[in-house]
Amino acid sequence: MLGHPYGWITAAGLFFLVIFAIALILSSHVVIIGNFRREEQNDDAQISIKALYGMIKYHYKVPAIHFTGSTLQLKEQISSISAGMDSSEQNDNEIDADKVAKGIDKMKQVLQLTKNLMGWVRQTLTKVSIIEWKWSTSVGTGDAMWTAMATGLVWSVQTSVLGVLSQMVKLKAEPQMSVEPIYQQPAFTTEWTCIAQIRFGYAILAGLQLLVRRKKGKGGVKAWQNILFKA
Repeated sequence: MLGHPYGWITAAGLFFLVIFAIALILSSHVVIIGNFRREEQNDDAQISIKALYGMIKYHYKVPAIHFTGSTLQLKEQISSISAGMDSSEQNDNEIDADKVAKGIDKMKQVLQLTKNLMGWVRQTLTKVSIIEWKWSTSVGTGDAMWTAMATGLVWSVQTSVLGVLSQMVKLKAEPQMSVEPIYQQPAFTTEWTCIAQIRFGYAILAGLQLLVRRKKGKGGVKAWQNILFKA
């Protein structure tokens, strides 16, 4: 092809086209949308992840959360789209004190085996931008004084969470938060929505850095797999 009179021009055009496509991919955003709503005893939580201009999608939803004594029952719905292939599944899961303890123990082991894992987390979070933050709560106790105190406490919690978060990520939107007192009756409703994004290139780089830290840690990648996938 290069011997053709226009071969070099065609090759150069293809080269710059590939470079442009790579730049377009790396500059695209991975968008994470989180939503949680609790109204009386009904809960609904979900998270959606979109990448490569919507070509990759992942959706995780918990439409029902029930406390039954010492366990937490979750109904899960998971769907994903990747390379044009759709998949979905539904699961019922139970979380008890034993599972929580095992999860905490696994995280402690991962922290010990990964070189400066918390430093990696902090560094990655600096590349994350919050483009929407909404949190509204209605609270009532049936008593005016206690309702006023509960309202102040909830407002303090919401602003504290946002304050801590703003130290780790970039806030690119005006947070919308409200706490409404309900004096007539006991009630509690809260809804939280957050949209965050990180450039695809930064996400790939963060993944590569994590792989390097895993290999440099004690036992390497195999030690991580043994911890995370053991029963």
